[in-house]
Amino acid sequence: MKNACESTIHLTRAALAATHPRLLPYLVETKDGRRTIDFASWDATVELNRALLDTFYGVKHWDVPRGHLCPPAANRANYVHWIEDLLELSRPASASASAAGPAVVGLDVGVGASCVYPLIGASLNGWRFVGIDVTDVAVASARANAAGNPAIRHLIEIRDARTFRDSGTSEAEAANDATQTQTQTQTQTQTRTNDSRAAAGSLLFPAILEHETFAFCVCNPPFFDSDRAAGARRRKNPGSDFGGSDAETSFPGGERAFTARLFQDSLALRGRVHWFTTMCGKKETVKHLRRALASRDARVAAVRTTVFRQGKTARWGVAWSFAEHAGTTNDAPLRRGSGSRNHASSRAPDDIPP
Repeated sequence: MKNACESTIHLTRAALAATHPRLLPYLVETKDGRRTIDFASWDATVELNRALLDTFYGVKHWDVPRGHLCPPAANRANYVHWIEDLLELSRPASASASAAGPAVVGLDVGVGASCVYPLIGASLNGWRFVGIDVTDVAVASARANAAGNPAIRHLIEIRDARTFRDSGTSEAEAANDATQTQTQTQTQTQTRTNDSRAAAGSLLFPAILEHETFAFCVCNPPFFDSDRAAGARRRKNPGSDFGGSDAETSFPGGERAFTARLFQDSLALRGRVHWFTTMCGKKETVKHLRRALASRDARVAAVRTTVFRQGKTARWGVAWSFAEHAGTTNDAPLRRGSGSRNHASSRAPDDIPP
């Protein structure tokens, strides 16, 4: 499936502003007479991505608290399309009939205030999502973004990883009576082992139910090792402003430490998530993660990598699975249509060496 946002290559930002007047104040004229957006303005970036999400994905309500991360919709859509490709290769038995629809359940690790992956994935494919986060602002904003889109809000549940294990109540219970009994039963059987795993630094266990399973997880880990580093990086890029709070951009040990924790959680969860995936902003992170995945003790069945290219920006994707069926697809080419995707998907053992 083609990334719809790529149509903006042919649809000028001025034309987009004509149907989304809130963009008009942020149009600027370049030296060669073209009209574009002032990317140095966080407000302009938010309005552009709001217009893109509405135009191409039918997301009618979308807001981001001031200063928080405004993810570029086209880049995030590329990630969603890569997940589609992975599910076409291999998916859990619960979703065997189709790679689309509510039988496919995704886990968004660090859903953020924008809730962008669940909104795009639910709109495009009808997937269900559980999004988890650890700050009041992110959880409240993500819930508001999901609730503001009636056509898909029943597909999205946002959990606070700090308190979910203690509450025993999920949004899905209130939103969908048909699944209430099942969800309550799962909650009642949840054990206290979550508490010890959370104390040990687990990213996932505090916010998932004892017998819950997922077709995939997505993750856009914090890039920086400290709040100071994040602030310094933002100051060095005056030409663009995508925002980002300290919690969204920083983590002790940075991106490498965050993905290492995700990997450790995957060793415990194993088949409960069919495809573990993460985006990486540093090629060094990819190399360290691939070395861990190659460990004989890990017993990983399948590893796939990709490069997401959006304009001059490159990000890397890493996916792994413990499922035996996924292991049989290691050498199968990922669907790329006729060059319609904006990512190059392959196992790529040479271009990103372990």
